[in-house]
Amino acid sequence: GGLTRARQARDLCVSLGLPMNIEDSWGGEIATAAIAHLAHATPAAFQFQSSAFHEYATIDIATGAPTVHEGTMSASDTPGLGVEPILEALEPVSEHQ
Repeated sequence: GGLTRARQARDLCVSLGLPMNIEDSWGGEIATAAIAHLAHATPAAFQFQSSAFHEYATIDIATGAPTVHEGTMSASDTPGLGVEPILEALEPVSEHQ
């Protein structure tokens, strides 16, 4: 689906008056940044919670990830998602032919 489909699903839920969780499937800093921005753009009355799953990862794949302070996740205010990929961390681990 991606972020566009997630936004469309969020918009549908809001139009129907249905609160929701806004989550990813255990992503790193990039996915969490996308979720944080989508969550911040969602009316509070329609959002139960979102998780900062990047905090559970053992390898960083980007800098500038959302921060969590006293239980509240904050998205970056820098352009785009506010993260900078660590290209070395995104190199293939193996290749199969």
